Amino acid sequence: MKRSTIRDVAERAGVSTATVSFVLNNNPNEVISDKVKKRVLEAAAALSYHPSATAAGLKRKHTHNVGLIFYKEDDAIANQFYSYVVQGAVKEAVERDYNLLFSFMGSSYTGFNDLPKVIRERNVEGVLFIRQTLPKMIKDLQAFGLPIVAIDNTPRIKGIDSLQIDNRLGAGLAAAHLVELGHQRLAFLGPVEPPPSIEERGDGFSERATSFGAPKPQLISAAEFTFDAAYAATLKALKAKGKALPTAIFCANDVMAAGALRAAREAELRVPHDLSVIGFDDIAMSRYTDPPLTTIGVVKEHLGRRAMGLLIERIQGSTAKVFAELAPVSLVLRSSTAAPRAR
Repeated sequence: MKRSTIRDVAERAGVSTATVSFVLNNNPNEVISDKVKKRVLEAAAALSYHPSATAAGLKRKHTHNVGLIFYKEDDAIANQFYSYVVQGAVKEAVERDYNLLFSFMGSSYTGFNDLPKVIRERNVEGVLFIRQTLPKMIKDLQAFGLPIVAIDNTPRIKGIDSLQIDNRLGAGLAAAHLVELGHQRLAFLGPVEPPPSIEERGDGFSERATSFGAPKPQLISAAEFTFDAAYAATLKALKAKGKALPTAIFCANDVMAAGALRAAREAELRVPHDLSVIGFDDIAMSRYTDPPLTTIGVVKEHLGRRAMGLLIERIQGSTAKVFAELAPVSLVLRSSTAAPRAR
């Protein structure tokens, strides 16, 4: 006689396989109605279904390994900001006697077999995600009882532990700094299709600027989240005719700010005498631009350390409620901002 599968139970109960796993594993992170639970349990009993040893093994196997997953199509592993985040995670793991295993996966997900080998073969006890998260995959991993922590994740998924940057506060610090210097003609430079974290920076900047009595900042939209796209968009804005030019630009990150600095030079504007420029992230490059970049500093290693510490606590049995924390930010003053020149 053919052995029943979780898919058979799901079909009989009229629910997803993830829901079956949540019910049978009594997962505390999912709220499932008693009616659905009863239907699943009755279907499992009718089919004489028992969770496989593979699924149970995900909970029982103690490896002292944690996984850090990147996406093949993403540039996070080469991104200067996230390299410091990873450094913090590695340090925390080593200090707690855990091993950190790196792996890649595609940005499309259809089921458990699409996961990296280290997860499928149960060689990790928990998983750390940076930037991207896939809702279906997260649900499947939770159903198998695998702890997850996400850093700066998109989309924002309820029910998982996460650490985000305090984007609104950081953008507000940038706006306050520029308005206090005397700037009224402000602009925000960001990508055409911003992720949630960048939307928060743009909104936070605009809200704080207008709260100080400044006009709503101009939006400069770059085709992409890159140096070259930021340079092209800023140059176009600075050469626009019949429109008052901004005296200060807040950029979505330091890489885009570097593009804005080059555009200002090509437009024959001196920074900060003719145009102030401020970035976000405080990556190493910001100290070596010409002039050195005023920016919003983020404690990057802090993100990695806190995330790894939380993940290990979950692995070791912590049942605290879902954790969400905003990483601290600060204004880092350098030479790219000054009071506007009288015109």
